[in-house]
Amino acid sequence: MLVVADDGCRVWRSGDRLRVEHEDGRPIFVTDGIQAWDFTADPERPRVGPPDRVHYLGPTQFLLRRRNAAEWSGEDFAQPVGPVEEVEFVGRFCWTVELAPPPRKPEPLRIWIDMESGQMLGYRAEGAGVGAQFVDLVVGEPIDDAMFVWDGPVYTPEQHQQILKERHEAVKRAQTDWFAETITAATISIRVPVDFTPDAVPFRDPDSGAFDAMNQHTMLSRRPRGEEGWAPRWGALHYVWSTREWDWAVGAIDADLDDEAIRHLQQALHPDEPIDRQRRIDPPGRRRAG
Repeated sequence: MLVVADDGCRVWRSGDRLRVEHEDGRPIFVTDGIQAWDFTADPERPRVGPPDRVHYLGPTQFLLRRRNAAEWSGEDFAQPVGPVEEVEFVGRFCWTVELAPPPRKPEPLRIWIDMESGQMLGYRAEGAGVGAQFVDLVVGEPIDDAMFVWDGPVYTPEQHQQILKERHEAVKRAQTDWFAETITAATISIRVPVDFTPDAVPFRDPDSGAFDAMNQHTMLSRRPRGEEGWAPRWGALHYVWSTREWDWAVGAIDADLDDEAIRHLQQALHPDEPIDRQRRIDPPGRRRAG
């Protein structure tokens, strides 16, 4: 579960309980410390899951997520590089200190901690121009327990995974339907036998007609005919050739194709089209099928 809160969100916190909303009142994330509800995908039916599976992202993440003791003992913005000072920040008495960056980051990080509540109220890396802070802060007022729970419909983790699976399958169906309508609807098999019928077409350009199609064992690509032909950088043995309008490339991951197999495939893809510039490309160091 991912929590991405942009600038301008509204936040309520009481211990481990947290509620984050858009400015217009639409919920982003709610937790009562026992369960968590993620409204990112559907404001009417959130995902539900355990709080320890939640990841905070974006510029406000350090204000929403409380770091544990182990994180403060490391070197990722955990060690002070100067004295802890007492200052006023967003109308509150705060401690502020600069934290040393880890080796991979050049700029230190300054944080402001509210003395009364222990809540981080702001942080800034001046050199990088990165930071966030609370504004219009209120501390100590009671908050209705109902703010930290959701009693409406939810998606369980299993239901959410099923939705993602169905969406992925729908995308693949749309891709293969395009291939069937645009190239061929027939099963593409050659004598090896290798089934070149794609189960995904991750790239297709409706303007030029170019595409990349594949299944678990094969790769098939087409580009508009060019002066140099089409030579993809595949690690598997592959063939390239050209017709009058197109440059083609085909390869198999665990089968060694030969000229006769390619002739059968060409007849399936573009029967009776004149062919030129055909060549076999066997990458150096390739493990041969057998």
